[in-house]
Amino acid sequence: MNPGRLEAVLREAAARAFDLPPDEVPFVWPRHDQADGGADAATALAPRLVGKVAARLPPGGGRGRRHHVLVSGLVAAQLESMREEGLADFARVLGDGRGFLNITFTDGQRDALVAEAADGPRFLTGRDWDGEGEWPRTALHEAGPVAQARRLARADARGRIALATGPRTPPPGPGTAEVSWRDPYLDGDRSELLTPAARVLGAVGEDSARVAFCRSVPERPRDTETTGRDLPVLPSAEYPGAWVRLTDANPAFRLRHAHAHAVTRGRWTAEGAPPPAACPEHAAAVRGLLFDGPGVLDTAARREEPHILVRYLEALASAYDEWRACPHAAAGPAERGAQDPDTGTALPAAVAGVLRTGLFLLGVSAPTRL
Repeated sequence: MNPGRLEAVLREAAARAFDLPPDEVPFVWPRHDQADGGADAATALAPRLVGKVAARLPPGGGRGRRHHVLVSGLVAAQLESMREEGLADFARVLGDGRGFLNITFTDGQRDALVAEAADGPRFLTGRDWDGEGEWPRTALHEAGPVAQARRLARADARGRIALATGPRTPPPGPGTAEVSWRDPYLDGDRSELLTPAARVLGAVGEDSARVAFCRSVPERPRDTETTGRDLPVLPSAEYPGAWVRLTDANPAFRLRHAHAHAVTRGRWTAEGAPPPAACPEHAAAVRGLLFDGPGVLDTAARREEPHILVRYLEALASAYDEWRACPHAAAGPAERGAQDPDTGTALPAAVAGVLRTGLFLLGVSAPTRL
């Protein structure tokens, strides 16, 4: 059950509940991070819908929380009716005091969500990337000041995100071919890097530079501004900060390493290595972040703010790192209890698919081997 499909089901239920044309029901992304009570997803559709259906509700209370709860209850009743008709199937649907509906998926819906996320482009945008055209990509070393290179990198990311989510079918996206860690700016002759922008690329590499440039919010940051400990918004050859390190202190390295690990984990399992043991709590956290991916990308596109995508990818990579470091997942074969082969193979593939696509939209490569 991906978020687009769930939104369509919720829209149909709301249209039935209030006898509305489906296109008059507000579009609201269901989100895992808004869910309550251990549910997989929640929707704020009822609070958004109240204004359209207020005349059909009992008098009194205006558009307050009482009416939010009433509207969500009527939508939930329609979902139950649709379930009886075989048009919807959830493990549980519960309203709460906010007027949100909290949806708990079946095991089959959870498995389907993870399986679909492995195809990152289709999962995040709802369509194949097989159109014509070119993805924006500017040669950052041609900039003079570092601030100019930052503006170019952010323009590239905005253009790619807009192309991926816009009305036209996007050009072919990231494939599954082998990608190395090598960086032409780190491997080449640095004596020829004459401008401040080129020297930064020679110090930290293009991939770290693009993540650094897209990670912060302001368009014109101060020279001393940072986005975290030792993470300058405008790294320089003299002060690259943590962007030069091949450690978790460097968000670009952490994102690319998480992708490389997820791909390698799948390779190991395919070659006969035992899958990790079940680690339900951490797997649920990863699955919830995967579910939120399409909504996050849509928000980044509407607001034209690439940092929204960067921070989402960081959260996904962190959740994946916690899952793979789970004591059960790290246990030796003799110590393992019940194993979860599907999660052991499907979850890394899903994380790799979404990370690879997100990094591609930032103009950043995704290495495939540790």
